[in-house]
Amino acid sequence: MRKINTFLPKLKWFIIGCFAMYCLVQYAPGKQYVKESLRNERVWPLWVHRSLVKEKEDEENSALGVEFAPMGAPPFFVEEVMTSSPIKLMERLKCRARINEPPKLILSWNAGHSQANLGGCPDWNCRLTHDKTKLARADAILFAHVDTTLNRTVNQYFVHFSQESPVNSKAPVPYADFFNMSLGYRHDTTFSSPYGYTVKLARRSHRTGEIVDKKRLEGKIKGAAWFVSHCDTNSKRESYVKQLQEHFHVDVYGSCGKLKCQRGGACENMLDEQYHFYIAFENSVCKDYITEKLWNQGYRRDIVPIVMKRAIVEQLVPPKSFIAADDFNTTKELATYLHYLMRNKSAYAEFFEWRREYKVVFLDGAHHDTLERPWGFCQICRLLWEEPRPVLSISDFNKWWDSSCEKDGELTNRLLGDEMVS
Repeated sequence: MRKINTFLPKLKWFIIGCFAMYCLVQYAPGKQYVKESLRNERVWPLWVHRSLVKEKEDEENSALGVEFAPMGAPPFFVEEVMTSSPIKLMERLKCRARINEPPKLILSWNAGHSQANLGGCPDWNCRLTHDKTKLARADAILFAHVDTTLNRTVNQYFVHFSQESPVNSKAPVPYADFFNMSLGYRHDTTFSSPYGYTVKLARRSHRTGEIVDKKRLEGKIKGAAWFVSHCDTNSKRESYVKQLQEHFHVDVYGSCGKLKCQRGGACENMLDEQYHFYIAFENSVCKDYITEKLWNQGYRRDIVPIVMKRAIVEQLVPPKSFIAADDFNTTKELATYLHYLMRNKSAYAEFFEWRREYKVVFLDGAHHDTLERPWGFCQICRLLWEEPRPVLSISDFNKWWDSSCEKDGELTNRLLGDEMVS
């Protein structure tokens, strides 16, 4: 009797175990179903997925980062992008593209561009076309100039595109919420397409040792260089530079000066070898509007850029990597500081220390690779695959766009004060 009482509970658990195993075999999805599910939805690019797995395996290292592998350059690992937008890097890289479905269609109505502009995300299943006969089935329509004859459907996005400031690119709309979003240099919209951006490097990509050639810095003998082609601007930057020249040597290259240097030519190497500073002033003073020359000449060379207004660039560029004109009461005060840095090369060299933990990426518009993935057309593509598709609108586009700039010469007049330009 005692043996029977001991055996019955064991038999009960054996039967329960067999039943559970039967259910798992009977109702589990087949291999073909699993394969179809994986094939139908691509949630993460492979190179991002690998980084996530590694982060989970090593909780002590919270900054392993995401690998960026640009064409013709060594890969590097990124912890985060510097932006005023709340959208973080990992969210920007997460696209729920389904490759067994028709591609999402972006129609460039009058803004140019081509399929090459999606070169940063070829695996996200989007297409860019100029064929206006496909208007009805387009998911997003891109405008450089407003076409008031068009009305969007409930499932379409109207996207404003401009790399120019409102001062040089007027875009009046027929009604307040004509555009769902804007694609350009501003970071306070759904996505942006800047001339360049800054990344905070993951720890594994931090640089050690000599960060800049000290002999090169020691060999610099000239003050500042300025490459400029627009001579009469809304910002009146030319007036500020003219007054600065009363106290500090600035060589002006291009149609606004006597010196010449072809864009992209070998002569630009003199920025590395001869000049201490590069003037990176915008033609208009507007929110987030940063000249491409800051990203290109200012940060790709061994030179320290001088910007007009700290508040415009501070959130978007590496810390202690630039000098802001509006930090100084007068041009003479700025000139005194620049002369000090020229005499004290150790203090000057500190402006390159940011390279240890940050990297600046210049988007030249000619090379379309993984560096463009967190921005521009790839971000339109990512959004089009969201389900449900977000309802987006710029409630008063004219106000949002036109009120983002200072009045003509406002900053320059404030900086110059009583200084007189001779």
